[in-house]
Amino acid sequence: MSSNYGSVKSSKLKFKGEKKKRKRKLQDVAGDGASGVSEDPTARHGVWWIVRDIQDVKGSVLLEHRQSTSYIIACEDASVALGDIRDQSGEGPDNAEIFTALPGSAADKVALKTGYDKFLTVGVDGSITGRAEAIGSREEFKVSFNEEGYQTLVGCNGRYLTFDKSGSIGCTGQEEKDTSQVVIRTRGDKVRKQETLAEKEKKGSAREYEVNYVKLYQKFQDKKLKISDKGIKELKSARKEGRFHEEMLDRREKQKSDRYCM
Repeated sequence: MSSNYGSVKSSKLKFKGEKKKRKRKLQDVAGDGASGVSEDPTARHGVWWIVRDIQDVKGSVLLEHRQSTSYIIACEDASVALGDIRDQSGEGPDNAEIFTALPGSAADKVALKTGYDKFLTVGVDGSITGRAEAIGSREEFKVSFNEEGYQTLVGCNGRYLTFDKSGSIGCTGQEEKDTSQVVIRTRGDKVRKQETLAEKEKKGSAREYEVNYVKLYQKFQDKKLKISDKGIKELKSARKEGRFHEEMLDRREKQKSDRYCM
């Protein structure tokens, strides 16, 4: 399989009808902001906004090189590289620049899938390729947030995702530097959906929900948690019938230590 990848020329994921953009070197970036003219960030990035919380790192995302405003792209040979420098034309990102973020094994970790339906993987030497069929420890990246509006990604080897002067990308940085700063963007809804009561009730077992529910209202005068004498069977039936909350209220009213029902 690896020999097949090596025989293919490195290039971006291409789709019919896409416009070819002019590439520039990273060294040219320093002159872009020299004029001191302020710019509208939507002109470069459109509807793609910067995430500020790990809960927003999901679905379609862009990985922007903070210093150049270029996006990381997935190449046909399974490598990753930096794409074109973003101009203010208002054009959206190429398909090769869009990754899909999926939750990892911990709350601060994500896995990134390319347009080739493969996951980014960190090699033993810190190199990053997009060849994995499934998510394992090597496919997970720890995301850290900074107040200045950028993020860092740390691979399974404990090294920061870093960009070198040639544009190569790998998890090789031993400490956080300017070259390890990325900006994660998404086009998802900025207003995070609040979990409804009905959705909360479906989580965990019926007994676990009852215990958490009782803790909200019960007085702990004798430092003992008092649970209803009624069996768990009634709670399970109520959940199936859609009257779970009403059943919890009935149980709460019968608890003498409930400060709202005494």
